Amino acid sequence: MFDKMKKLLLLLSFFIFSSLAFTQEAEAGDFEEADDFDLLFENAEDVEEAVVTEETAAENKVQSVASAFSSMVHFSGNFKGEVGLLYMHRKNVNEAGEEDNDDISGFFSLKNTLNMSIIPSPVFTVHGSLETGIDNGFTIGVSSLYFNYLLLNRLYISAGKKGISWGNVRLFNSTSYYGCETHSGCLYSTGPAHANIFSEDGAPLALDIKYPWSWGTLTFAVTGNASTNVKPDNFNYYGSLEFSALNTNFNLYVKHPARNPAPGKSNLAGLEIKRTILGFDTYAQGIVRVKDINKLDSTDGYDYVVATAGLYRLFDSFDPNIGFNLEYQYEYCPSAPDKHNNRIAFEGGVKRLGKNKNMKLGVISHYSITEKHGFSALNFIVSGILPYADWSTKVGAGYGSKYDIPAFLISSSISLALDY
Repeated sequence: MFDKMKKLLLLLSFFIFSSLAFTQEAEAGDFEEADDFDLLFENAEDVEEAVVTEETAAENKVQSVASAFSSMVHFSGNFKGEVGLLYMHRKNVNEAGEEDNDDISGFFSLKNTLNMSIIPSPVFTVHGSLETGIDNGFTIGVSSLYFNYLLLNRLYISAGKKGISWGNVRLFNSTSYYGCETHSGCLYSTGPAHANIFSEDGAPLALDIKYPWSWGTLTFAVTGNASTNVKPDNFNYYGSLEFSALNTNFNLYVKHPARNPAPGKSNLAGLEIKRTILGFDTYAQGIVRVKDINKLDSTDGYDYVVATAGLYRLFDSFDPNIGFNLEYQYEYCPSAPDKHNNRIAFEGGVKRLGKNKNMKLGVISHYSITEKHGFSALNFIVSGILPYADWSTKVGAGYGSKYDIPAFLISSSISLALDY
């Protein structure tokens, strides 16, 4: 019994001596190794303490991953909801063959767009947008999904489901008003969408590669539809050379359209010029669609020639702010009944009206000088009548040669909007 007690005391003395010796070494300055050594023994001797330490390490790892994820992934979006009443007066023949000139209806719509950007590094980003909406039924779809990549710190590459837009034309570039037969239910379009060279593609997939240098940018672009049948004739090809000289911006571009499934389309070339003069943004665009390159010395060599000129200015140094945009377009089409067509478009507005600076007034007008018809609309908006809410009242009219009787639209709506 005494021998056992003697052995136990010797063992205890050894551990006490070892602990004192280690404490002296730790006091000598090796604190990091002491802490690691203590943690090692705590894990070996105390089960509960070990569990707590493992959970802390796991939590730290989760927090580290979450922190990296939050710094790499960014979300944003916008929501808009609208409810209102619409009165439409136009000459229309219904299915029973009876003339119907008046129509009163309510409307309700919701639209939410959720944007996501993943930025793992400055040279590589991924963007995506998911749209959901309620407007004559529920809709959901991916409106964009593409990536941007900087190759060798020189080439900018972007590819995926996305839109491409070149040029400075604002009004005749809008596919809401041009390139369609009617819009807003009964107002006739005043011309084709020649100014937007991408609008005719109807292709959701696009690739563009940009090579910038000190005085310009060279761009190559391809658009097409998603398909397993990848052939050169299924895609539209674009090239652009943009540069600045004498305080003026120039953009030269060409297009080779897809041969399948629309073999009738021909090559296109364009030039855009933009310059600021006395505070006014002035710009011009010329587009030539070649029908037969061997007959450029006659009208048989062209599908059409279009020239567009514009003027834009915003006066925001005083209240109320005033802005306007005016464009004129000339089209020469040898095969059309009217070979020469002239159009004019105007948009203007005044904002920060009223005592609370919360009122806006906007006007649009599009008119075909050659065909002698057009439409105009007025929009009055009061912001902040409720949190996030605007009250909008619109009045529109279509008139001229395409209307048997003038068409009128009047609407009043409350809209909710939120950017997040």
